This record gives sequence, C-alpha cells and structure tokens, in this order.
Amino acid sequence: MADEWIETALEEYEKIASLCNAQSLLGNTVTSSSSSSTVIDDGHENNERNLDPKRLTLELQQIILHDHLSNYYQEIDVVRKVHSSLKEQLLSLSKMQDFSDSIKYSDNGGNKRNIIHKQRQTPNIEAFSRHIELSERVIRTVMQSTPGQCGVLFENGLVRTSSSSDHEVNVVALAALRASVSQLKEKNGSGSG
Repeated sequence: MADEWIETALEEYEKIASLCNAQSLLGNTVTSSSSSSTVIDDGHENNERNLDPKRLTLELQQIILHDHLSNYYQEIDVVRKVHSSLKEQLLSLSKMQDFSDSIKYSDNGGNKRNIIHKQRQTPNIEAFSRHIELSERVIRTVMQSTPGQCGVLFENGLVRTSSSSDHEVNVVALAALRASVSQLKEKNGSGSG
C-alpha cells in the first residue's frame, strides 16, 4: 500500500510538472500575441481584408491562446484530482496504521514476531503527511497564490504574461517535490528515485 501511495505521489509530481508546462505555454502565447496584435478595423470588410496576413495571424493566435487556456484548466483539474486521491490514500494508510497499532497493544506476550513484522510494513505516515504539506505548498507556489492571480490568470479571467522568475520559482518548487518523492522511495525500500 505504501508503494502505491509513493507511485501516486510520483504521478502527482508529473502532473504538477505538466501544469507548469501548460502555464508556460499559455504565458508565452500571451506574450507573442500581445506583441504582434494590432488594432483591426471592424468596419465594412471585403475579401481583401479577410485575407490580410495580420488579421489571419491574429485570429490564429487567438485560437492557439484559447487552446492553451483550455489545456491549462484541464491540467489544473488533473492536479486537483490526483492530489485528492493522494490524500484519500494517506487516510486509508493512517487507518491501517491505527489498526496495526491496536493489534500491537492488545497482544499480551503472544506472537511478538508477527507484531514486529507488521510494524515494519506500516509506512511512515508522518513522512507522507509532510510530503502532502510540501505538495500543497508547491501547488500554491505554481498557482501563485498572491491576491488577484491564479498562475498566469488574473482574478478577472484575463491572461497575464508570465515572467522568467515565475519559471525559476516553479523549477525550484518542482525539484523540491521530486526530491521528497525520491526520499520516500528510498526510506520505504521502493527503490531509488
């Protein structure tokens, strides 16, 4: 069960990394579309205006922006689902540990070897809880929980351009989360990360 939890933690890391990539693509698309956008007269359009390369470029960039925004929202939803699953699995592991502890304390000198074996199989719930806390801090960092912003979105839904510092902060946060998963794998005998 601990191995399964660690695999879910690794999956969560991968999904958060995908969210960061979607965020970067969205921010880069906003930057490129804002730098090349021009004011287009919406007066009487004729066939020549419809074939205007600037207009076509702008329309294409708007379509790409919409696709990246849609993908960004999908990635947020995936991270939310995986994180919820991780917390549910931890709750199950915690209940399993409580059960194991009750067996340990109810045995009055019976089969101590079996109790010791059960203790070794019980995962370190405290370490898993700390990982979830780290994971939540990383998610908040990636989503930039400053007032009025949600990643590369403002509270009003407008897309803002991302800065290079956003990217650097996300890379550091992801590295910390990946290191935590690797440590959990090592401590629980699941192999190296």
